[in-house]
Amino acid sequence: MATIYAGVYGSGLGHATRTYEIGKRLVERGNNVLYSSFEEGFDYLRLMNQPVYRAPSIGIKWNVAGGVSGRDTFVSSPLTIFRFWRQTRFESDIIRKYRPKVVVSDSRLSTLFAAKSTRYQTVTILNQIKILFPARFRGDPFSRLLERVEGDILGLMWSLSDEILFPDLPPPYTISEANIAGVDVSSKVRYVGFMMPRISVPPETLSKLKQMLELDSRPTVFIQISGPNPTKPLFLASALECAKRLSSRFCVIVSKGLPGGSSVARKIANGSWLFDWCPIKDELFLLSNVLVTRAGHTTISQCINEGKPSVLVPIFNHSEQLSNATKFAKLGLGRVIMPEQLTPDAMIEAIEQCVEDPVYRSKMELISKIAARYPGLENAASRVLSYL
Repeated sequence: MATIYAGVYGSGLGHATRTYEIGKRLVERGNNVLYSSFEEGFDYLRLMNQPVYRAPSIGIKWNVAGGVSGRDTFVSSPLTIFRFWRQTRFESDIIRKYRPKVVVSDSRLSTLFAAKSTRYQTVTILNQIKILFPARFRGDPFSRLLERVEGDILGLMWSLSDEILFPDLPPPYTISEANIAGVDVSSKVRYVGFMMPRISVPPETLSKLKQMLELDSRPTVFIQISGPNPTKPLFLASALECAKRLSSRFCVIVSKGLPGGSSVARKIANGSWLFDWCPIKDELFLLSNVLVTRAGHTTISQCINEGKPSVLVPIFNHSEQLSNATKFAKLGLGRVIMPEQLTPDAMIEAIEQCVEDPVYRSKMELISKIAARYPGLENAASRVLSYL
C-alpha cells in the first residue's frame, strides 16, 4: 500500500474537487492519499472526511467589488513571500514524515519545490502555467513584455515537475488556451481531458428530487455561487433578485456554496429555493436547463461534460476566469456576463437567451461528445500510478 501526498491550491473549490476525485480512484486501487490545502480547499476536503493538513494561506487580497485586489496583493507581497516560504517548509516536513511514493501538486509551487528539495517525483496538475495580467494592464508594450517574462519564469519553475497534467481538451477546444500560450513546457505537458466525472444518477432519484423541489414543466435554472467568500456578496444579491423575478416562468434554485453551511433547502421569494451548501449539486446539473455559475476551469468542465448551456460570471479582475469565459463564449457554449456588468437584468436576459436559442445547446452537445473521448480523471490517476 503506497502513500501519495497531494498539495492542493485552496482558493475556491475547483482544485480540491478535482484532486479529491483523483484521490478516490487512487484509494480504490489500494493506496493511501494524504492532502494539504488552505481556505475553502481545506474546508472541502475536511467535509469529505479526508486526511488533510491545513497549510498556511498565501493571502491573495480581495476588494469590496468581489475581485482580486492587485494593489493590496502587491503591497502585501513581502508577507506573501514569507507565507510561501512557510508553505514550502510546512510541506517539506510532511513529505519527510510520511515518505510518499509520489507527490501530486495541484497548482501549488510550494508543493513542487518541497518535493524537489526532498528528491521526490512530482506530478503537477495545472491549467494556468502563466498568470495573465488583467486586461486593463495589457494594453501597453511594457506590460506585455512583463507578462511574457513572468510566463517564461513560471514556465521554468513548473518545468521542474516530472510531468504536467493539463486538465483540458487539446486545441482548438482548449478552454485555458490563453494560460499556456507562448510558454515552452511542451515536453512536460500532457492533455488528459477535463477532471470532472460524468454524472450518473438513478432516474428514480431524479424523480424524487423533482417532486421535493416542485420542479414542473417550467425550465429549471440552477445558480451556483462559488469562489472565495469575499467574491460572493454581489453575485448572491443579483442571483436572489433574479430568482424573485424569474420564478413565475422558471424553476430557480440558488446555492450560496458555503461548505459547512445548512444543506437543507428553504423557500425564498415567489417559490424559488436557496441552499447554503447544496448536497445535490450533481443532480441539479442534470435536472437544469441552464446553469449560472463562475468561470472556474473545473466548473466549466462540468458544464461541458453534462452538455448544459451556461451563463458564466467570472470573478472581477481574475485573469484566469476572464480568459476562460472569453474562450467559452468564442466556442458558442453560452453567455458571459462580465463582473462589472453584473445586474439582475443582465442575468435574466442571459438566462432567457440560453433557454430560447437552440444554437447554444447544439454547440454544447458537440463539445460534450468531444470531451467524452478524454476521461481526465482516469487518465490522471493512471499517470500518478505509473510513478509508484
